[in-house]
Amino acid sequence: MAKLGMKTPVVQPLEGHAKTAPTRAQTSESLLDTNAKTRDSDATGSAASRRGSRRAELIALAHLGIPLAGANLAELGMALTDMAIVGRLGAVEFAAVGLAGGVIFDIESILMGVLTVVGVLVAEAYGRGERERVAAIAGQGLRIAMLLALPLVAICLLLPEILSWTGQDAAVLRLGAVYLNAVVWAFPFAMAYAVLVDVATALHRPRMVFLVSLGAVAVNAVLSWFLVFGAGGWQGMGVAGAGYATSIVNAVMVLTLAAACFGSDLRTWLPLRPLLRGDREAGRDIVRVGLPVAGMTLAESGMFTVVMVLIGGFGAVTLAASKMVFGYVRIAGALAFAIADAAAIRVALAAGRGDRQGVVRSGVLCFIAGTAILMLLAVVPLIFPHAVAGVFLGELHGEDLEVAEQARLLFGLGALYLVLQGLQTIAEHALRGLRDTLVPMWQSLAGLWLVGLAGGALLAYGAGLGAAGLWWGMTAGSALTALLFLRRFAVLTARVGASDQER
Repeated sequence: MAKLGMKTPVVQPLEGHAKTAPTRAQTSESLLDTNAKTRDSDATGSAASRRGSRRAELIALAHLGIPLAGANLAELGMALTDMAIVGRLGAVEFAAVGLAGGVIFDIESILMGVLTVVGVLVAEAYGRGERERVAAIAGQGLRIAMLLALPLVAICLLLPEILSWTGQDAAVLRLGAVYLNAVVWAFPFAMAYAVLVDVATALHRPRMVFLVSLGAVAVNAVLSWFLVFGAGGWQGMGVAGAGYATSIVNAVMVLTLAAACFGSDLRTWLPLRPLLRGDREAGRDIVRVGLPVAGMTLAESGMFTVVMVLIGGFGAVTLAASKMVFGYVRIAGALAFAIADAAAIRVALAAGRGDRQGVVRSGVLCFIAGTAILMLLAVVPLIFPHAVAGVFLGELHGEDLEVAEQARLLFGLGALYLVLQGLQTIAEHALRGLRDTLVPMWQSLAGLWLVGLAGGALLAYGAGLGAAGLWWGMTAGSALTALLFLRRFAVLTARVGASDQER
């Protein structure tokens, strides 16, 4: 495998290894293996065979994407459940957990970006049938996850002091510290769970991830309610209960998913000795390819934070309306992330066996399917704006009506942004499947900050468009970034074909 450096990567199989997909135990997900259909298509070149290959690839993407979408929505549901439960304690408690939790979980998502390449490396090795390397990559990923958890724990413990420099309310800081001291135990488990999710998905077992995530939502809701409010005369722990519930549920998720992996036919892909031994080369790849992903996550989350601060300057009603629109984009975007994760795995799997046509087919079908689904979701708030507002605000009355009306005016921009930002995400993950992250990081910075943020500020203040100008800027930034990513994907796949001809 050619190592990724500053040069444009060319994905090709390791010499001496089979280029076809591995033989697997017969399971309900065996239809995900489309290699035989791919080889038939390449051999015959007939239109019927090509249609069959595309159909098989769509089925494979659906079997990956649908459970992953459910898992993403389940994890989002856990966060919303926690906020809903804590909100019943009072506005100060809600603000404390929202502030402290929002900051620390944003930092966690940035560090998790380093680990996202684990699934890509596992999928490549899986495509070549290298069982021991699959286990070694998984083991190395878990080691790096534990190392990344250390600074995350340290930041979590220091965060109350850091937030005190920002002039926050003393009660908010005190309760935020109580919550952080309880939730800090969750992070080592959360980082390990991220690796196991990537491994299970790369081995085409997303249903495991979905079932574990779905079960975690129910457990988290019950446990969080009990620890926050108590029962049977016990008064509960308040905001600390929400933190401890998150920690316990994350530990249970890791143990459950690990048991599912080692208690199924996947254990043949995770032999114990290479799992414990790890793989230093894979470790270097994880860090080298993963760090730019963390950089992209930082760039995107940083842009959102700055934009929301700027929107807040136009008034509380405008900020609430924008938060509502962004809330819908985030929920609908969970489907885009599921398709994007599926794209990364399918592209990496095809690249691992040196199948250029498979790489192109997986990428293009993900772009088309993802855009079509996002366009359907984008229509919903345009047709039912007040119904969507009611989901966030409940019964509309008083100032809520003004917020809903502002949101209605912004939903058009939000719908366009949803489609373009989703396409950007899918294209970035497809590039990730080719281990290409460094150049996309710089493209992302240029598109999101120079065009998105700077252009949006110019429209908001220079052209007098207000909050709508910032939304136009974010939309234009995502459009440019998506186009840059799509062009790069086309360039890289063309080079893979040229390399194949030279061999």
